Amino acid sequence: MRAPLCLLLLVAHAVDMLALNRRKKQVGTGLGGNCTGCVICSEENGCSTCQQRLFLFIRREGIRQYGKCVHDCPLGFFGIRGQEVNRCKKCGATCESCFSQDFCIRCKRRFYLYKGKCLPSCPPGTLTHQNTRECQERSPRQKKGRKDGRPRKDRKLERRPDGRPRQPGLQ
Repeated sequence: MRAPLCLLLLVAHAVDMLALNRRKKQVGTGLGGNCTGCVICSEENGCSTCQQRLFLFIRREGIRQYGKCVHDCPLGFFGIRGQEVNRCKKCGATCESCFSQDFCIRCKRRFYLYKGKCLPSCPPGTLTHQNTRECQERSPRQKKGRKDGRPRKDRKLERRPDGRPRQPGLQ
């Protein structure tokens, strides 16, 4: 009586282990992506907890979300370290790439980067660089000139009695 009972328990245990192994394999290839770097992972949602140095990146598709553990957050996100979990957080609406929620590194189209902020146009006293979409301070020489860098012609030259212009500072 003991032998059949032990055999039955052994078979039941083997079936349970087989089912557990099958579930573990499915988790790695399921819809939620792979579970590389995960501490806790599910077939439906991917990673929910990452290893200590990795960031949890939550990707949303419609009403579903999938977690993935990454070394670096993707473009448009920045990494924030926490006591319990490190997360990837989305940059501001005008930022293409950022260092933190309040400091952009590169702006989206139609915006210009100035001191970590993305602005619709460059502020007065700066020059717009179309290629880099950045605002840069004008040099002291440029501040007195026009926006295009040419000197102003708003000063009227004094004329000599014979009609020729006088050079400033000379008699």
